[in-house]
Amino acid sequence: MVTIEINEQTKAGKALLAAARIMAQTNEGIEINMENSVLIAKMKRNHQKQNLSETKKAKFLEKLQNEI
Repeated sequence: MVTIEINEQTKAGKALLAAARIMAQTNEGIEINMENSVLIAKMKRNHQKQNLSETKKAKFLEKLQNEI
């Protein structure tokens, strides 16, 4: 098993994650696990700031719904 940490905010990170998701859907042996600790940390950080733009808030909520 190999663990790769991807910054989802960068173009390269988004592209790599999208490619990995496509490969996971079409091939056995590839599994993507989003760590809950990363998501929880983002939630806490964003809750403390209280300054998310509407687009960032919408993307965050969409991602959260996809995780559930």
